[in-house]
Amino acid sequence: MVQQAAEVLKPSAEDLLRFKIVEEIVPEPAGGAQLDWDKSARNLKTALVRNLKALVKLSPEALEKQRYEKFRQIGVFHGK
Repeated sequence: MVQQAAEVLKPSAEDLLRFKIVEEIVPEPAGGAQLDWDKSARNLKTALVRNLKALVKLSPEALEKQRYEKFRQIGVFHGK
């Protein structure tokens, strides 16, 4: 029972993306981020710039509304 609860309560990156809690999953270099810090930083920069470019196009009001709606949806169950 404890193991099952731990598995249910530990979302994966894919779960977070599917539930729209994160915008995207930033890929790690082969072997993991700890093996290639420069590549990891470049991947992260690329993702951040891409996502920020989309956000800066929004008015402050639209951005606030989008964020509000996003966080209101976190944890809401919509069925199967």
